[in-house]
Amino acid sequence: MVGAREIDQSSPMRGASANAIALLSFGLVANLATQMTFAATLHEIAADWSLDASQSGWVGGIYFAGYATAVPFLASATDRIDGRWLYVSSALLGAAASFAFAAFAHGFVLALVLRFLGGVGLAGVHMPGLNLLMDRTDPSYQGRAAGIYTSSYAAGSAGSFLLAGLVDEAFGWRATFIAAGIGPLLSICAVALLPAPSVDRKSDHPRPPYRALLRNRALMAYVAAFAGNAWEVFAVRVWFVAYLAWLLSLPGNQITLPALGVVSGVASLAGVPVSMVMAEVAARHGRRPVIVGICLVSVATCLALAATAGGPIGIVLPLLILVQITSFADVGALAGGAVAAADPAQRGAALALYALAGFTTGFLGPVAVGNVLDWSGGATSASGWMASFAVIAIGSAVAAWAVWRAPGSAGDPGSANRRAKPNHPEQSEIGWARRLGRPRA
Repeated sequence: MVGAREIDQSSPMRGASANAIALLSFGLVANLATQMTFAATLHEIAADWSLDASQSGWVGGIYFAGYATAVPFLASATDRIDGRWLYVSSALLGAAASFAFAAFAHGFVLALVLRFLGGVGLAGVHMPGLNLLMDRTDPSYQGRAAGIYTSSYAAGSAGSFLLAGLVDEAFGWRATFIAAGIGPLLSICAVALLPAPSVDRKSDHPRPPYRALLRNRALMAYVAAFAGNAWEVFAVRVWFVAYLAWLLSLPGNQITLPALGVVSGVASLAGVPVSMVMAEVAARHGRRPVIVGICLVSVATCLALAATAGGPIGIVLPLLILVQITSFADVGALAGGAVAAADPAQRGAALALYALAGFTTGFLGPVAVGNVLDWSGGATSASGWMASFAVIAIGSAVAAWAVWRAPGSAGDPGSANRRAKPNHPEQSEIGWARRLGRPRA
């Protein structure tokens, strides 16, 4: 009888979990429509505004700086308030920034401001959305749910490239920012349809417990790994179209391709099923070997791109597509590891720290590539791109090192969760309240 009651109780919860996964993954994809609009049209905007490689890198990367600046406050706020209101407000900001870019951006400075605000908007959607999902997901499925949600990030990023490429081809680059701005508005409908949360885990901490998080070595390993991963992912995505446009201008490389934003979008989209499969393999067989293996393949691909910079399109284009896939293939496994390593009562703060590290390097990576290009001969030189891909390779090398050096069996399924799960009052929220001298609730 007890078993029957457990099945009856779990079935509705699993259904609600599936609905939450679908709705919030759609919401993330819709909000990401604005993310790669500049990267997809970088070569056109740079020509229109006479931007050099460093300036282009700043505009391409500042979006992620906006995200990194806001996410410590916005993601951790969901430990104390209803994250749905934060989500809706942030989606509105993301839409407004995209529409304003289409209407008012005519140079470097205003472009920086509006792209920064767009990143702030995503900060209030991405990790807060993951926290909303975890509150509505059966605990036994949280690792897989996190993998699906974070893998849908690739779908959104790829969709942004695809949308921008198609609209730019038909109507020009300003129209891409108008079309993309509709996406965040659609995500608000998804949030309105969310099921009720299955847990009430609101914390009474007035500020995020970052000191406690820094002592969680398993969590910090995944934070460092995601920082390396984001360096590579966003550097590749911001500069993909610009590099391919230059490559196609070289003698002997003139081939007919769809709009370059579409090519980048399709390459990014290929990373979605790979990331989902790798997250499932990691959940079953251990995260450490899966993540380290993916990272080493990605480093090798970046070094191959450095060695063939400016080479035949038949060799370089497949490598470019491959690095779009390998750079993202471990994202789901990394997110699942971070969720498993975090104390549930501190999960919002943990995800804020995770995202802060990743999107800080997500900003620095594209900027570093722009600077290296200018220092090494410019965006129209093979030496510049050779140095750039060598710099990009640093990201996955760091990620592999961080996971390899993680304490104990941090890469094994469930182990980080067992270590992080409070099993003594002094490790729980009550324990932290005692240490800080606050009365128990």
